[in-house]
Amino acid sequence: MSKLVIKAIILSVIGLCIVIPSLYAAKSSVIYKDQVAVIMYHHVDDEAKSSGTVTTKLFQDQLALLKNKGYQFITLKQFKEFMTGASVPNNAVLVTFDDGYESFYTNAYPILKSMRIPAVNFVITGDLEDPLASYIPSMSRDEIIEMTNDTNFIDLQCHTNGMHQKLPDDKAMLVGRIVTNGIKETEEQYKQRIVNDTAQCVSKLSELYPEPIDTYAYPFGIYDKLSVQYIGQGGMKFAFTIVPEMATRDLDPFQIPRINAGNPAITPEGLENSIKRRVVATNHPFNEVDLTDTMSQLGGKAALSGNQVQIQYQNVHWTGTINSQNLTALPGGKAIHLQKPLILKNKKVYIGLNDLETVLGVQLVYNPNSQSFSVRQTPVVKK
Repeated sequence: MSKLVIKAIILSVIGLCIVIPSLYAAKSSVIYKDQVAVIMYHHVDDEAKSSGTVTTKLFQDQLALLKNKGYQFITLKQFKEFMTGASVPNNAVLVTFDDGYESFYTNAYPILKSMRIPAVNFVITGDLEDPLASYIPSMSRDEIIEMTNDTNFIDLQCHTNGMHQKLPDDKAMLVGRIVTNGIKETEEQYKQRIVNDTAQCVSKLSELYPEPIDTYAYPFGIYDKLSVQYIGQGGMKFAFTIVPEMATRDLDPFQIPRINAGNPAITPEGLENSIKRRVVATNHPFNEVDLTDTMSQLGGKAALSGNQVQIQYQNVHWTGTINSQNLTALPGGKAIHLQKPLILKNKKVYIGLNDLETVLGVQLVYNPNSQSFSVRQTPVVKK
């Protein structure tokens, strides 16, 4: 064997030794842990055009990119176990669909099956009676039975039995009160309507599918305290919203956020960036923060004039002084006592993170990817 050939082989081996570890590192890198990106779709179709429809190619490309980047897809069962204390893989993703369209069976399911990616579809069970009657055809009972018998990673859950619509006053049926012949339903009638509708959804899916039916997606993402209470009485233990945040274990299980992936303008790279922008640092190191920078990130303002500190957020103003543990809200003059004094370091004003949350009346989360704070919309359950 010539020296040139031997040299070429050696260089090739060295090259592989360099490339393979780097590829493995890219695939196994930890983007986030102990949280889940729940992504949301509705309709996968190559002919229909709408803001809630993606093509089969875009759907497959989105999932392929996430998979190649090291995201790990989990089942609904794993997600529910996570919410009650279990661990999940790093970079966990749960795929969800709303509405129970037949396109899930014909277009999305073959892709999910070939890629071994779990998913859950929230079904309007009233449509099971005549699946082809709706504007967009729905899945049939036979199609649901086929998918769930053929795999162990496709879930079907509740999107109401017959309440995925708006009332004449434009309120969602889940939260509005029905008026019949000029008479508005009583609060007891409203309660029974929600409880019974939820129980019907559970009953119909339970006939097709052996797994627990205890998870809900709110129609139009609209809900309130009473509707949450009543779907719980109907058998629900978890419910999903359309608030675009990461799901962490400390959130209200009836207000689980989801990140939209089902818009035709969302590229595979755009979807990953959307997830990365919402990653939560579960143990960030900050006890105090730069007030001006943080308020700018939150859409507010903070300024220092002499010894006076001015804060503005959503049309409310506060004023205080350096080394003081008090802020005064304007208008009204209400005094807020801080746990730590406002301090000046390197010409920047610092405030305790817990104090800032108290002042603004919000919970703040830190994103390590963007190194910035944001206001969390989904409420945390106090332990």
